Amino acid sequence: MEEFSEIHNIQEKATNRPLGAGKGNNKKNRKKGKKKALLLLLLLLIVAGTGGGYWWYLQNQVMDATTKYWFDKLAKDGSLQGKTPAEVQEIINSVVEEGMFNVSMNAKAVFNDAKSEGSIGLENIPQNRYYCRVVIRRDDTNEVLYESQGLKPGQYIDKIKLKKNLPAGDYACTAQVIATDPESLDDIGQVQVKIQVSVLN
Repeated sequence: MEEFSEIHNIQEKATNRPLGAGKGNNKKNRKKGKKKALLLLLLLLIVAGTGGGYWWYLQNQVMDATTKYWFDKLAKDGSLQGKTPAEVQEIINSVVEEGMFNVSMNAKAVFNDAKSEGSIGLENIPQNRYYCRVVIRRDDTNEVLYESQGLKPGQYIDKIKLKKNLPAGDYACTAQVIATDPESLDDIGQVQVKIQVSVLN
């Protein structure tokens, strides 16, 4: 009888619970489920946003099929205007054999101030067989004032901005034009060009 009494007491406790207790637990469980679903959705949106941002970054970088050599977004197809037919022919004639490399660049790059654009007139002529990029350094401090990414043959960069906030003045510089083999993507040589950077204000 004692065992029966204990069981009976437990049943009474169970039957004495409020009728709405089970519904309250269901509501709590539903709220927890909604929170978990919202957190999961937020996590998915963050992952999707990160992936989309990375995709956009890749799409806005121009690269060749090997994905190892980046081309400059400022590079334009064609030739710079302003050369006479005789000057163009002289450049073409200078590339007379396999392995020679010829670039065209302004001897003087003028900037209204350190934050404005100036023209360097860098051109990788169509007759070249190599990619190229350029690094411009001050002769006195060796500071890098400008560095491009790659240009294909038949592309040019005209307007650029300096990396350094220079006071007004004339600066003797060296433009290091690096030639890169389009198949191996190895740097195969360079041309040193003396130029002057002038900042007017």
